[in-house]
Amino acid sequence: MTPSEAAELHSPPVAPSNAAGSMAQGSNGRGGKPTRRSSGAAPRATPPTPARRGVDQAFDVWLNRGLHQLYDDVAKEPLPEELLRLIEQDKATPRK
Repeated sequence: MTPSEAAELHSPPVAPSNAAGSMAQGSNGRGGKPTRRSSGAAPRATPPTPARRGVDQAFDVWLNRGLHQLYDDVAKEPLPEELLRLIEQDKATPRK
């Protein structure tokens, strides 16, 4: 086991994402009907831990590379003449 893997095992548990928290928001925790908050204020999100920021950065790098592998060739293709003509025609049309 590498030192970084060992450090990862001893890191504090990662909090659920904001999306998971917002989905759970309003639930009474018993599977019943959603409840309303009396104050109307959203719960404060805790700042991400350094370990969580590292995970987020790693995911961003992975996603960026994957998207570039999939779409770089398509993005480099020239635009069809008909599409360029339509864009220029739209630019020339006066707006209200």
